[in-house]
Amino acid sequence: MKKILTTLALGALIIMGTNAMAQHPQTGAERKTHIENKDTQAPATNASCKEGEKAGEKPCCDKLQKGPECQGHKHMEQCQASAPHHDCCQEGHRHSMPKPDCCAEGHHAHQHHAFHPHGKAIVTLFEHVGATSTDNGWDINGFQMERAYLGYEYQFSPAWSTTVILDAQQGNGTSIDRVFVKNAFAKYHRDGLTVMAGIVPTVQGTLAESNWGYRYVAKSFYDLNGFGHTADLGIYAKYDINDMFSADLSILNGEGFRRIQMDNDLLYGAGLTFKPYKQFFIRAYADINTRMLDTTIMNDTLRSMKKNVQLSAGYDGKHFRLGADYNWQWGSNLMKGQVLNGLSIYASGKITPKFNIFARYDKGYAKDKILLDDNGILAGLADSWSTINDGQDIFLGVEYRINKLISLAPAIQYHIFANNTNYMYAYLSAKVAF
Repeated sequence: MKKILTTLALGALIIMGTNAMAQHPQTGAERKTHIENKDTQAPATNASCKEGEKAGEKPCCDKLQKGPECQGHKHMEQCQASAPHHDCCQEGHRHSMPKPDCCAEGHHAHQHHAFHPHGKAIVTLFEHVGATSTDNGWDINGFQMERAYLGYEYQFSPAWSTTVILDAQQGNGTSIDRVFVKNAFAKYHRDGLTVMAGIVPTVQGTLAESNWGYRYVAKSFYDLNGFGHTADLGIYAKYDINDMFSADLSILNGEGFRRIQMDNDLLYGAGLTFKPYKQFFIRAYADINTRMLDTTIMNDTLRSMKKNVQLSAGYDGKHFRLGADYNWQWGSNLMKGQVLNGLSIYASGKITPKFNIFARYDKGYAKDKILLDDNGILAGLADSWSTINDGQDIFLGVEYRINKLISLAPAIQYHIFANNTNYMYAYLSAKVAF
């Protein structure tokens, strides 16, 4: 009986194996012969695709091959439905430069598409409406169009681009009556090197604004207190040393984008940025302005070059952002002995995908003013020479992002002067940017 059962089992196995071989001829040597025969009819580029298939995978299928051997192919349906992939999917995933792994795991090894010059418009609007507290109540300030940035950016090649942005500002009147060229520069970016020439954004001003993140609500501490400009005429270069360190140098006019003056007085700046990981950075920056106060009234000993130092650190995470800046300025107003310094701390957090909260605290100091006698001779020093910069500011607000283009932010600013003459400004800011 055992011999009979054994014989029947062996016979069943032989029959099953014969059926499997009949249904799947592409195994072993027969599979190799099948591929070689098919390659004689397919383009040469398809051969590299076949050679790259992993053992046991289904053949590389294109939109013309819809037989049983192509069913279940991971990429077939997706490829046929995607217009940009059309050339890649034809002829068995044929590439203009065949890669042997084009069929591995059912994925393409895509070639880089040819570069086409392209451009985009830049439109950004800042608006405010609010009221200021007074001894008699609240004084309504009405609507104000603080800024209108209009420009265009054009990418000539993968490495070269140019940008022009106009800055329309509301003056002391009731209309936008001041228009400046905020940016007009050519840019080269490749292999970690970035060079801009023309009316360029200053790295320290741009960084302060991006760290704070709510320029349409209030200027950064750096810009608000006159430590420097956000754009200037000159040249700027940055090099990414590695993934953690980058260094930048700039040679600028030193008078900002509102005063384009060609002279021998320049501002020389240098910075170093350290990013131990993607969300966190530490930066040090310093510059010196060789321009001296041009006057014949004051003694030459009162004239001074302006020098700035800025230290920054920040963290920009998925759900919150925080950071701090500290600024020093010696020779403010190009006068010896006038010193400005101050601290700005800011934070923001995401409540929902559309709602954010933010806060900022500024404290500024103005000290060591030079006192002159009736003959213009140095008589001594005095503190608190600038009540505008000497004080504290607190900003609190909520941002609501209506969509990708429009944001609204109700906020308050509480200013505490050094002489205890305080005020509060409550306002609604709006930003439109695309």
